[in-house]
Amino acid sequence: MAASPNVEEGQSTTRPPRFNGKYYDWWKNRLHDFIMVEDSILWDVICDGPFVPMKVVGEETRIVPKTRIEYNDVDRKASKKNFKANKILVCDIGSDEHNRVSEDESIQQMHTRFTSIINGLHSLGGIIPTNKLVLKIFNVLPVHGRAKLMRSLKPKTYRS
Repeated sequence: MAASPNVEEGQSTTRPPRFNGKYYDWWKNRLHDFIMVEDSILWDVICDGPFVPMKVVGEETRIVPKTRIEYNDVDRKASKKNFKANKILVCDIGSDEHNRVSEDESIQQMHTRFTSIINGLHSLGGIIPTNKLVLKIFNVLPVHGRAKLMRSLKPKTYRS
């Protein structure tokens, strides 16, 4: 019988499973089950984004977010789900993984930052082979991003 990917973690029913950077699909399934047992609405918050209480302003019926002081009990209860979902997600990743996912940047911004780091290393005499650079970017992509990258790297065939 194969050992569990996270043997050192234990099998707690009161804490979310901890992501260690490996076995993403295994962790994702365990986290999904943990969240569904806690409160299935939390899963909706995670998938659909946080609940933002709204209000109608003016005669044009323009809808804008409420300020926190305008929240009623229903709004507070619903927004509490946002914080609970965030707590579960933040508490179940280690500091290394937190640094990866907490950067709120686009692929283009990440590429620009990566390029400036590589150029800085190059100016100091450090030369990194292209295949290692590609692997560095590949390793930080989420699983679905890797699939998109692999499809884009396949050689294209053209008919004449």
